[in-house]
Amino acid sequence: MSNTAPEPTSPYAQLRDLVDVAETYAEDGAPLSAQERLLEARTVLDGILRPRAPRTAPSVPLENLVATVQDASLRRTPEDIAAVPWVAAAIGEHDDRIGALGELVEQVAAQHRAAIVEWIGRDWTCLCVTYCAEDPATACGLSGQVQHVHPAIPGRPGTYGPCPVHPDAPGDR
Repeated sequence: MSNTAPEPTSPYAQLRDLVDVAETYAEDGAPLSAQERLLEARTVLDGILRPRAPRTAPSVPLENLVATVQDASLRRTPEDIAAVPWVAAAIGEHDDRIGALGELVEQVAAQHRAAIVEWIGRDWTCLCVTYCAEDPATACGLSGQVQHVHPAIPGRPGTYGPCPVHPDAPGDR
């Protein structure tokens, strides 16, 4: 009897299969199962786009990690344990999917920090932007259909258009 392992599926075939299964779940009214398959597909896609370097031995052996988590679970909730950075990192070293999701969280956190920095650094000197739907007398035909803004022209109340003081302010031109 031959004891050979089945040939590994290519990542592209895995990706296609996961997306197909997710689509089937979505069509059958199981959005959570569909979302889980899409998260798995995202992990496979991340592996294709950013292949990881070959993994070295984990910093914490699996047996030690399991024992530590089991001991901690007597005094703490799983959420408390997961909040310990080295525990999360060690679990990610032992589980590729959790590791990939952790990397995704780090990327999103970096994008979030960058967005906050951009918002803080934004020029807030132009305060002449108003939503035209706030005043029914000056509301335009797009009110209630598309979110948009018109800069008010100072000194000409009720008139909307480009701001002569702040030409880069948002609004219809």
